[in-house]
Amino acid sequence: MGAASDCGDYRIGLGVLAIGRLAGTEAAELRAHVARCGPCRAELAELRAVADLLARARPSRRERRGAPYRLVNGACAASSRPPGR
Repeated sequence: MGAASDCGDYRIGLGVLAIGRLAGTEAAELRAHVARCGPCRAELAELRAVADLLARARPSRRERRGAPYRLVNGACAASSRPPGR
């Protein structure tokens, strides 16, 4: 990731680090930066919280079966109602 006068080069990798998909030298450099940069540390904490929430919200295989039809069908039904009803 290299040296940067601001956090722009580092911020790009925060989401990847938050989901545990950044490895090697890039991960080590980013972790070192986050250890000394409060704003990036705070953003990483927020991204990890969102990643954790999304991981827990993932439907099971059984729940996914037929879900697209139900979602589209419900969306169509909701949009065909007159406003305010």
